[in-house]
Amino acid sequence: MEPLVLRIAALFYLLGAGRALLGALRPKEGRARTGFVAVGLAMTLHLGALTLRAVELGSFPVVGIHDGLSGFGLLACALALAVATRGGVPQVLSFTAPMVAVLVLLASFFDPHSSTIQPHLRSAWLYVHIGLALLGDATFAIAGVVSIVYLVQEGRLKRKQLATPTTGLHNLPSLEVLDRVGLRLIQWGFPLMTLGLLSGSLYGREVWGSYWTWDPRNTVSALVWLLYALMLHARIMVGWRGRKAAILTVLGVIALLVAFIGLGLAGVGTHGKDYVS
Repeated sequence: MEPLVLRIAALFYLLGAGRALLGALRPKEGRARTGFVAVGLAMTLHLGALTLRAVELGSFPVVGIHDGLSGFGLLACALALAVATRGGVPQVLSFTAPMVAVLVLLASFFDPHSSTIQPHLRSAWLYVHIGLALLGDATFAIAGVVSIVYLVQEGRLKRKQLATPTTGLHNLPSLEVLDRVGLRLIQWGFPLMTLGLLSGSLYGREVWGSYWTWDPRNTVSALVWLLYALMLHARIMVGWRGRKAAILTVLGVIALLVAFIGLGLAGVGTHGKDYVS
């Protein structure tokens, strides 16, 4: 039942993304609003699927890659909706919804019953670690989407491509707004990622007797953490901003997604397919 609900949610995510993008490119009354409504319905269905999964497990759904992709997708879309409605960057939803649709659809094809957490690996730290890590990863992912919008807008301004009202590109936020929103997301995502890594170390110490193992996902996560630490230092202490910061943000998100999705699907390292962060 739950995989079917996820597939229906993915369909509404795609529908919402299409309507929102159409409303941005060719403004017409009601198009963008219809897109937001469709994404809202998709999130409701998605939340219902996660609730069914939680009831089935009797706990927070963190069993395997199925739960990880699904939970990450919902958090990313919720953050994108917040940035679109309160952050002044509505284009974020058009970029994020297709990504979430793919993640949710991919999750629906993984058997949710194929993975289990062995009794000796269960710990309260596991749920804390995964919750913080997923939220931090989702925050960085949306920061990457905002950076993509920044690069698009900067390219237009450099080429002096002044959009006409018929294209909708005249509604793109200013570079200052995009830079500020992107920085704010990184400022929120960095402590979440830090806490996720620390709680993961405590979990590792409890179940494996070691605070850290240099498996591929841990290594990539540590490198991404270092990248964002240096970026935050440069932006806050040195005042670094603009194109270079946007490009580094996008590269960091790509590395993060490789660690989260690529290595997770491959099931390499101590995390294996039974862990999602």
